[in-house]
Amino acid sequence: MSVPPVSVAWTKEWPDVAIFAATYLGLALGGVPRTKLDRSAIALLGAIAVLLARRLSFNDAMGQVSFPTLALLISLMVISAQLRLAGFYQWVVMRIVEVARRPRSLLWGVIAASAGLSALFANDVVCLIFTPVLCVALKRAGRDPVPYLMALVTSSNIGSAATLIGNPQNMLISQTAHLSFFAYTAMVIPLVLAVLICDGLIIGWVYRRRLVSVISVPGKSQPLHEKIHPQWGIIRKTLFIMSLLLLAMLLGDVLHLPIAISAMTAAGLVMISRKTRPADLFSLVSWNLILLFVGLFIVVGDIQSRQLLDPVISHLASMGVHLEAFFPLSVVTLVLSNLVNNVPAVLLLKPVIPLSATLSWYVLAVISTFAGNFTMLGSIANLLVSEQAKANDVRLDYVEYLKVGVPITLLSVALTIGYFTFVSHM
Repeated sequence: MSVPPVSVAWTKEWPDVAIFAATYLGLALGGVPRTKLDRSAIALLGAIAVLLARRLSFNDAMGQVSFPTLALLISLMVISAQLRLAGFYQWVVMRIVEVARRPRSLLWGVIAASAGLSALFANDVVCLIFTPVLCVALKRAGRDPVPYLMALVTSSNIGSAATLIGNPQNMLISQTAHLSFFAYTAMVIPLVLAVLICDGLIIGWVYRRRLVSVISVPGKSQPLHEKIHPQWGIIRKTLFIMSLLLLAMLLGDVLHLPIAISAMTAAGLVMISRKTRPADLFSLVSWNLILLFVGLFIVVGDIQSRQLLDPVISHLASMGVHLEAFFPLSVVTLVLSNLVNNVPAVLLLKPVIPLSATLSWYVLAVISTFAGNFTMLGSIANLLVSEQAKANDVRLDYVEYLKVGVPITLLSVALTIGYFTFVSHM
């Protein structure tokens, strides 16, 4: 069956194109002028417009929503929330500051901890908890917090690429392409480790003077509790449940147990507690992100159901550009992720990649994650670190971020393309 030209297809289905374009423009801008709308609200309004215009019935719209992805995301947020309330994250960052007396040792400690935790839990949560504690502790020690905050946010983004549960877009890709948790991690872990080393070297060079300088930062910082009292009983229980979840994910092919069901079971066990109310855990779930997913599932699902992307893909293919190939896929993913954020970019690109093209799915997962380091707006974690730093009288602005963000992103994308090209020829 021949594919109609782009102009013909889009003219015929102009309401769908108009809703899609308006939604993605709002996502790119991050809001609507003279309103308080954010990306989640914009995505939901797009979904409502699809329903009002009767482009999809309500049942068909719900059919576009990937509920296993949402279940996985919510379950991991609940587990992470338990560790947060129990004081685990605060204890980790304070131990790093106490143990790593030398600036460069502290730098690598921050990179290792943030990357490792982000691979298992939401990088947004890691950045949210680590930032204020780092700012206060480093200012008290007379050290410049900026190099360490850059290490925190960039390594958190990089580390989250190591697993299929490290960030929302990887969860979505996992559910869409039915990827093996073990196979993916085994494939990408050498690449992630190499990029983390490059990240540390770049930060160490860019801030070679500020790392060793002794400063006095003016302004009042938030009070730091000298002694943190983690609830070790809850922490041990939660970490044990998380280890069982990881084992279930690794043995998923043998157990024939979907990742989403494993995660829901783990979250259910975490909620059974004598000290923590489930309502307290649910209050720390990022419902904004969940609603963003729901809205985008419906808006993008409408476009996909009418096959409006097919003419674009066919046109690019006639020009010799095949998006399932590593280089064009990486470039387009990098650009889209920084225009509209990485989750909407993945939703838009996933119809392009054949389900059998496993390595292309790996590339999409890794590049969409690494792309978050390019600018301050590339990842929610970046904005969280900047806002938390400002609250502690530490300035981490857009231009300052680019000093590390641009080189590490370009280098990591180049390494990714080279790595998977080499692997594909083995």
